[in-house]
Amino acid sequence: MSASKRQGIIAIGVGCILVSVLLVFYGISQPKVNETPLSQLQDTLSQTSIKTSSSDKNDASFKNSGADTQTTVLNSKSSQPSSAHSVSYPVNLNTCTYEDLVSIDGIGDTKAQAILEYRDYLGGYTNVSQLKEIKGIGDSTFAKIEPYVTV
Repeated sequence: MSASKRQGIIAIGVGCILVSVLLVFYGISQPKVNETPLSQLQDTLSQTSIKTSSSDKNDASFKNSGADTQTTVLNSKSSQPSSAHSVSYPVNLNTCTYEDLVSIDGIGDTKAQAILEYRDYLGGYTNVSQLKEIKGIGDSTFAKIEPYVTV
């Protein structure tokens, strides 16, 4: 086998690997899709303080197109905290919940879980700066979240 033929085969292999990596990245970067039964969505809406008029019920978002489910796209990062879970800042690290932590800009799912696990390990925080001992929370992240937490 000649050197140029080997180089061609290697180039094709590298190209296939790059295409595979791009496809995987594209697949995991898509928003989560959650299918909820339409009746459950209507129950949730009726339990909230949102009042709908009869014209709103005819809106396309409330119509059942023959299917018993309504597709809802959930963004991985919400721009506003949920109105159902009101958080007052600063949150106490020793009493806060997972939802309280993820509502803070700079704390995602993984960091919130790590903060709660480290709290259990310590038996409670004695100082806010103990957050820097958690993997993934450096000086810049700590500076961003420090105004929103207390002990």
